[in-house]
Amino acid sequence: MLSASRLNLLASVQGLPRDLRLLFLSLFLWTFGLGLYNYIWPLYLRDLQASPSDVGIVFSIGFLALALGMIPGGILANRYELKALLIIGWAMSIPPPLMYYFARTWTDVIPGIVLLQVSGFNIPAFNAYIAGAAERTRSASNFGITWASAPLGIVFSPLVGSALLNWISVRDIFVLTFVFFSISTIVLFFMKPQPALESDAKSPRLEIPRSRREGTLLLYLTGAALAWSVAAPFIPLYFQDALSLAPSTILLLGAVQSLGAAVFAILLGRRADARSQGGTMALGLVLSSAGLVGVLLARNPLFSFPLVFFIGSARAPSLVGYSILSTVRKGGSRAGQFGFYLTMESLGFVFGSYLGGILYTLSPTSMFYATSTSFIALAFLAWLSFRTKAEPSPSKPGGESEAASPSQDSTSLSL
Repeated sequence: MLSASRLNLLASVQGLPRDLRLLFLSLFLWTFGLGLYNYIWPLYLRDLQASPSDVGIVFSIGFLALALGMIPGGILANRYELKALLIIGWAMSIPPPLMYYFARTWTDVIPGIVLLQVSGFNIPAFNAYIAGAAERTRSASNFGITWASAPLGIVFSPLVGSALLNWISVRDIFVLTFVFFSISTIVLFFMKPQPALESDAKSPRLEIPRSRREGTLLLYLTGAALAWSVAAPFIPLYFQDALSLAPSTILLLGAVQSLGAAVFAILLGRRADARSQGGTMALGLVLSSAGLVGVLLARNPLFSFPLVFFIGSARAPSLVGYSILSTVRKGGSRAGQFGFYLTMESLGFVFGSYLGGILYTLSPTSMFYATSTSFIALAFLAWLSFRTKAEPSPSKPGGESEAASPSQDSTSLSL
């Protein structure tokens, strides 16, 4: 049984270093704005005359834009002050909601999507900043707690969005998203700067896997991104088509899914610090797989609420994977591996979203089974490959690790 202290999110956040608490708040506000519309985004695209295949194309274009920014982002994170890169990326995300507001066809949203996803070039800097500010003995939990702010923001905002839809349109919600994106950017100015390290600036621009463990980790992160994106963009469409749910109800289900993502990000991160990393990753994948299959078998809105909570565990294992990446190589830069690993992971999202659109057109249930089966295979891969922890690399003066910084899933559906 999990103790109350382990489930106390407030205590977990308070235990973070000051700058990570500010980063937590900024990301929470950003994803709060995103969550006002995120879970009905595919429905909005449908209202703009997009077919399921078109929805898949839209997501693929967004993730491709994200992928193209990862290697340059890793280079910049090694050479320039990290806080400045975070602010630039956040500021770039402010205009897209207004661009969505004025869209009249589904193709009109593409420039906004591209800009929003290109703003993710600072993800390597984001994770490098966490690596520099995190407590070394609590690496996985610090990463899990900080990144838990992303799904946590989307826990509450769909509830607000669901209520707002009774009075305003989706287009008006985009204006509120613009406001939250702006406020979240301002919060970043209160963090302490993190200058580039001289050793990072001299590191190779592209650090590819050099060991079996690194190669397996790359395979896992790419495979998990592909498998998840086959289903994730189309879950709202399935709820509308198969269960005839209204957008407001779909937003509530999205809130429950995000709650699961936040809870599992924290709990699995802590479990990975204390026990087997591979076993923890496998556990998260199995829970998500069970939730996906359960939604199909239940075909009931009431039963779907607890089931989507478990679906929320899908991306938590990747956070554990990112913490492995932060210690897997001695002498690596804080963000050098980011460029390559995040590029490959983002390409997984690109191909998965496109494939999911095709599968949904053929059979709406096929994407659930494809993702669930893939998750089980990846669970075995993680359990077999990461049962033992790699030896941590020596610390640099000031407590900064020489290891490459971990990465994140780019919010998965942050379009």
